Amino acid sequence: MTEERVGVLDPSEAGAAEPAERARTVYFDRWDSLVILGFTVVAFVLRFYSPIMPDFFLHPFRGPAITNCVSNTPINAPGDPGTLCGLAYPFNRGYADTNGVLSPPNGQVFDEIYFPVDAYNDVKGMELCRPSTTDCKYNYFDPEPPLAKLMIAGGEWGYGWYRATFQGAKGDFIDLGFNTFGWRIAVCIFGTLCVPLMYLFARRLWPNRLFAIAAATLVCFDGMFFLQSRIGMIDIFPIFFILLAYTLFLVHIQSRTPAASLVSLIVLGTILGVGIASKWIVLAAWATIVLLLVARVVRRYVDVHIGPAENPIWSWGRGDSPAIPHGVYWPTYVAIAAIALVAIPLAIYVESWYPFFARGQFHNLADLIDYQVQSFRYHATLNATHPYGSPWWSWPFLSRPVLYYAEYTNLGIDHWSGEPLIARIENLGNPWIWWTSLPCVISLPYFIVRHRSFPATVILLGFVTQYLPWSHISRVLFMYHMFGGLIFMVMALAFVLAHVATNFRPIGRRVLVAHLGITVAAFFYFYPLWTALPISLSANDPGPGTPIWGPKMWLVNCKNLPPSEPQLWCWS
Repeated sequence: MTEERVGVLDPSEAGAAEPAERARTVYFDRWDSLVILGFTVVAFVLRFYSPIMPDFFLHPFRGPAITNCVSNTPINAPGDPGTLCGLAYPFNRGYADTNGVLSPPNGQVFDEIYFPVDAYNDVKGMELCRPSTTDCKYNYFDPEPPLAKLMIAGGEWGYGWYRATFQGAKGDFIDLGFNTFGWRIAVCIFGTLCVPLMYLFARRLWPNRLFAIAAATLVCFDGMFFLQSRIGMIDIFPIFFILLAYTLFLVHIQSRTPAASLVSLIVLGTILGVGIASKWIVLAAWATIVLLLVARVVRRYVDVHIGPAENPIWSWGRGDSPAIPHGVYWPTYVAIAAIALVAIPLAIYVESWYPFFARGQFHNLADLIDYQVQSFRYHATLNATHPYGSPWWSWPFLSRPVLYYAEYTNLGIDHWSGEPLIARIENLGNPWIWWTSLPCVISLPYFIVRHRSFPATVILLGFVTQYLPWSHISRVLFMYHMFGGLIFMVMALAFVLAHVATNFRPIGRRVLVAHLGITVAAFFYFYPLWTALPISLSANDPGPGTPIWGPKMWLVNCKNLPPSEPQLWCWS
């Protein structure tokens, strides 16, 4: 079986080749293990140790050549200067309200003001309250499911345990770990694992190593994937489980024994349940996977033709593979599927709310159901504006990134320009990846119609189901809600690059290498804006004294607009 046939020309779904031919398909070998190891190391170093910088440029001949520490940065709510390194940086200084109370109180950046606090409350509530407790002080309302916050809590608790065990710190583990490093470490681990997981997903979808390398590289060096792997928000967790679910779906339909088919189906349902309990966007992956499984059955027994029968424009003929993966007896398969795809996810979702029952916020299932209704109403009816909000259709164009963090004072002076140093974090995707992926997404119907490509079908369905539902949400939305659709934007770009590299040699491979090279270069150009790396004011905002290096904020058309209006086409 050639890579070209599997990825582009194969008229059937993955795993639908003849059994002997399918048995020869290689989805993973020793070279893949080496590539995955390399991607994992690079991804972890970038995410865990950033901001990595050549300190020579800021302090020539006065310190190490390379450092990941930032000096003169706020280290507490009053903004006292100190040094923070790696994942613990940045710490957001507090700003006084009308009562003089500093907010944020613990250095939270953007939505870290919510999720790590909820995670902390879940653990403290289970420790100090009981099911019979009335109005436990750790009760809270958040419209998102709790499991991703419990994973953040695991990082907080684990870091607290580390401090108590190896650094001699005294106190409750969750208290010791309630800091910027503690609530970011779990996010960092899951964000790192998204890179090798994207490789495995692509390798299974189309057994073409160039496709997998391209997909993993794009994820490793995209700004949104990178930033959401370093900030204590919940968004990286559902993305990880969406990637894992699609990978397990492919493992399932490519199963080579009946036992493997049933076991992989149960594992798939379990991962979907964990994902849904992390964030509702995983429901779109659940619906798409169920649709694809049903479509396999329909395709096995139904011929679909568009156009004249003797020369149809497009046909969807009966497949050669069994309707049920590896021909499992259908009553058995249907029963296991109902358990795996309905009962197990529902049970996991209910169980994920255990902290609410344990501290007495919920007393029965009626309380849980009422909470879900309130959460839905919040998403459906919230009427608010925000200067960094943006409409759903603008996200793929990077029209309005979200400012997560900014520090403009006391960071020091740039040695070369004599200007004050500033630090910012913008939730800006890698423009080279996002903008070049758009024509690739648009091209997917060509591969589906002309080549009946199963990979293109999965990618397009994944993109549509993760992206278009946001068009019906009326509350204020932000560009990071594009995160689920970004998975498939990246896949579409990698798919087209691999198709060109595979079918138009040698120029195609040069195109792929050049594109990935520009991707890495663009990543490091915007690196200061994803890490709050201190740079001079003119290096961030264009002006007469702007040096040739960046990252320059080109899009500034929305300045001075009232907050009630969409602040579009603006990166400042």
